[in-house]
Amino acid sequence: MNILITAGGTSEKIDNVRSITNHSTGRLGKAIGETFLANGHFVTYVTTPQALRPKSEDNLTVVEIETTKDLESALRAQFKLHSFDSIIHSMAVSDFTTETTLSEDLFIEKLAESLTKKGNLTDLAKLTEELYHSLDEIGETIQQEKKIPSGTDRLLLFLKKNPKIISMLKDEQPQAILVGFKLLVGVSTEELLQVGQAILTKNKCDFVFANDLEKIHGNQHEGILIDAQGQTETAETKNEIAQLIVKKVEEKWRK
Repeated sequence: MNILITAGGTSEKIDNVRSITNHSTGRLGKAIGETFLANGHFVTYVTTPQALRPKSEDNLTVVEIETTKDLESALRAQFKLHSFDSIIHSMAVSDFTTETTLSEDLFIEKLAESLTKKGNLTDLAKLTEELYHSLDEIGETIQQEKKIPSGTDRLLLFLKKNPKIISMLKDEQPQAILVGFKLLVGVSTEELLQVGQAILTKNKCDFVFANDLEKIHGNQHEGILIDAQGQTETAETKNEIAQLIVKKVEEKWRK
């Protein structure tokens, strides 16, 4: 099989030396990749510079990205080159990216300037509307500094929502067996299953691996693999998860 795996965690630049990221190490993606490789499959591994990855070998191609935008571009480029039998989307993708950054003084200056132009804003509904409009305008401020000065007491960071990468995967590669992942924190098993099933249905996944951060400690990595029929299987370590996912993908591919 020709397999595409995303692993690690994207980061979003604040300036040329700072960024926002998450705690994903890519350890689970590495285990999944190594298991597919051990079974003789070809793996394209899309990851970040800091994340773990399988050892180099002939059947492995590594593609490095940093931001969510990079990830989308890299995936679209791969989809033009290859038809994948399965996509394992285990990467922790940033929900938001930076829009602009302003010091406290600059933000207040721009907001005051914008509202002053609107005249008398004694009506609460009108004031609220204008505040939203002003924030949209401020968010479009082009950040000039390559490194934001550290002298300000407060730094205001504007974030905007990233596109959901998983939502476009089946549209781009409808033949691929798609495995999605959902991480929650401190929820019941019932909620974990409910959210995982919703992700599966919404994004046309064949499988979703749902897990809870509070049940990830060292080698322990408890989670539930849900298929399109609502059937579930559990695993308790990263190696068990990798073996389970590879087995299920291989079984579906053979059918």
